[in-house]
Amino acid sequence: MWALKKLNLEWDVAANLRVEQLNVPDEFRFHAYSSSSLYKDKMKNLHDKYIQNKEFKEGDFVLIFNSRLQMFLGKVKLKWSGPFEVVHVTPFGALDLKTNNGEIIRVNDRVKHYLCKVDDGYVVALIHFK
Repeated sequence: MWALKKLNLEWDVAANLRVEQLNVPDEFRFHAYSSSSLYKDKMKNLHDKYIQNKEFKEGDFVLIFNSRLQMFLGKVKLKWSGPFEVVHVTPFGALDLKTNNGEIIRVNDRVKHYLCKVDDGYVVALIHFK
């Protein structure tokens, strides 16, 4: 009635078996890390494919995103203000803009090209329908 467990007295075999059991989680972790790094690389390439570089020159007209309006949500409020004229472009991409008052302001981001003015209306983007 008593069940006896058979002991493995071969120490070399038992030690090798234990080392293999200890290495299994490390191998699993390594494969998980390598597959996650491959996934991150693929997603970065997919994201970077759709990024459009914006080149600004002196004399261009731009619009600035007004981030203060995010506190007051509404469909009618304009989120882009401008147009502003680009006076100077720094080597790192910061823009010096001339306002209507003649002031010069410096911005780093949240700027997009302003295309033109047509009969008291502003054209910001051209949409082509098929």
